[in-house]
Amino acid sequence: MPTLAEIAAAVGGEVDGDGTIEITHVCDLKEGTAAGIAFLADPRFAHYLSECRASALILDSQTDRKGHAAIRVAKPQVAFTMAVEMLHPAKLPGPGIHPTAVISATAIVGAQVHVGPLVSIEDGAQVGDGAIIGAGSRVGKNVRLGRKTHLHPNVVLYPETEIGDETIIHSGTVIGTDGFGYVTSEHPPRKIPHLGKVIIGKQVEIGANSCIDRGTIGDTVIGDGTKIDNLVQISHNVQIGQGCLVSGESGIAGSSVVGDNVILAAQVGVADHVTIGDGAIVAGKAGVRQSLEGGKVYAGDPAVERTAWIRAVTAIRKLPQLIHRIRRLENRLEELGQIRQGD
Repeated sequence: MPTLAEIAAAVGGEVDGDGTIEITHVCDLKEGTAAGIAFLADPRFAHYLSECRASALILDSQTDRKGHAAIRVAKPQVAFTMAVEMLHPAKLPGPGIHPTAVISATAIVGAQVHVGPLVSIEDGAQVGDGAIIGAGSRVGKNVRLGRKTHLHPNVVLYPETEIGDETIIHSGTVIGTDGFGYVTSEHPPRKIPHLGKVIIGKQVEIGANSCIDRGTIGDTVIGDGTKIDNLVQISHNVQIGQGCLVSGESGIAGSSVVGDNVILAAQVGVADHVTIGDGAIVAGKAGVRQSLEGGKVYAGDPAVERTAWIRAVTAIRKLPQLIHRIRRLENRLEELGQIRQGD
């Protein structure tokens, strides 16, 4: 087991206290155990340090370690993530092709690839070196999987989809389906053919049971490093930039553009043909009905800047009281009118 000093070297920190302590696992700050290491990123929870039973902590440069051995770093949460990777390495399946897998003779499968049971790889598909394709997944015609991509079980990639290196796609996700496009002047509505594809960048992660539609004529594109939660719908021709976070049950309608480093919280709805600027943050359950400038925080439906939304909500809460006051004023005015008529 590594010592605290060895972990500190690996995460780029400095030891404060006994660096010879052996660490076997990571643990929660409130439920720490001997030989474990926990972290504190938010000063609001510093009161837990006195009672923490972990053998060591990962802290910033100023927080009192309360008698614990510690690693001092600028970003405790990042360092803790690195410690997790060190102490609890992922247990990935080794290379090999299961005998029940069906691989087209025209498909190209790279070196050190894992292909699980009942996987289907169709004509012209290309699978990069070190890729992992979980049981029951389907890799369609002419799909391109980058190096060290990881498809968890039961992922479906429609034809022509492109996935970048080191991208992770979780179970139940379907990529490359036709968009929800119909000519509504026809009865019944006439389906619009979708000729585009889905292009997903490097180091993207897509949660379980999400759906990404192919483009109508152009392509649907997801930028490098973007992370997409479970149960997310991304429609045809959507363009999402790099480093974005899209939380669960959000939906982005067709032909919308999301800039770099945008955060969409849970259950955000984005209308079609709108643009969200770089660095924007959209709060949960917000409805984006028109384009939003980058670098600002938005909330509400329709989404407006968060400060304006807070003022509006505050005013709404006061409406019952205001209505009561108005009725009292009306009654008083009516009484005054009757008095004057009596004169």
